[in-house]
Amino acid sequence: MAGKKTVRHKSALKAARQALKRQARNRAALSQVKTAVKNLKSALGTKVSATEKQKTLVPLLNQAQKVLMSAAQKKIIKRETASRKIARLSQAVHRAGQAQ
Repeated sequence: MAGKKTVRHKSALKAARQALKRQARNRAALSQVKTAVKNLKSALGTKVSATEKQKTLVPLLNQAQKVLMSAAQKKIIKRETASRKIARLSQAVHRAGQAQ
């Protein structure tokens, strides 16, 4: 059996190519989610006045929500996971605005 070459069907080869494309697309989308969340969390940790913090945090929160819900629609992350992350991030942003 060492000298024999295995036969791969055309459909299996095409499915493998498609899987690689989907994997790359899903990884890119998941990376966008992680980056948006990381940017918002790092902005939450900065020491600035409450009004300046709100001006920077609200657009970052909106961006994070947009990316999370987009990933949930594409079934990259679960809808409940996206909702939970959005709720926790928005709660943290509102707490940061009221704290100072």
